[in-house]
Amino acid sequence: MQHIQFSSVTPLPPSVSQETIIEKLHDHGAMIEQNPLVIHYERCQPPADAPHDEALRTWYELTDRIVYIPGLLHGKIRYRASFESTPLGLKTHIYAPLGVDIRNEWSVSERPPGESQDKQGLYLREENDLRCPFGTAFFVRKNVEQSHSTLVARLAK
Repeated sequence: MQHIQFSSVTPLPPSVSQETIIEKLHDHGAMIEQNPLVIHYERCQPPADAPHDEALRTWYELTDRIVYIPGLLHGKIRYRASFESTPLGLKTHIYAPLGVDIRNEWSVSERPPGESQDKQGLYLREENDLRCPFGTAFFVRKNVEQSHSTLVARLAK
């Protein structure tokens, strides 16, 4: 298994308030619908083997349309994910086929982490923790980054 951590920080337009973005992050259905890969989702019960700290979260079963080779090979994957609203954002944990495990944490801050006070404005930060079989990391990470950049652009509108 490979273990990769990566993050992104996106400046938000001045017309967007912190409360508005947090509201959107807390609206799990809206967040799911902003992801361009998702073609279907519905609430579900947590799996019997869900970790104790995730059993009380909100769970969804999702279906994504995945392009393996552009123009030649595509398919669908179904997976479960837990969602937990936090004071400044959202935590998700995706349990996908082939042992793909993705934890995301979204948060809103008034400046980029580690930056000085003179950087004003709001920023959306996404922390990703990806665990997947060897040889699949590039494909999975590329799909996460592409779909989430579209999601973030849609959120900022």
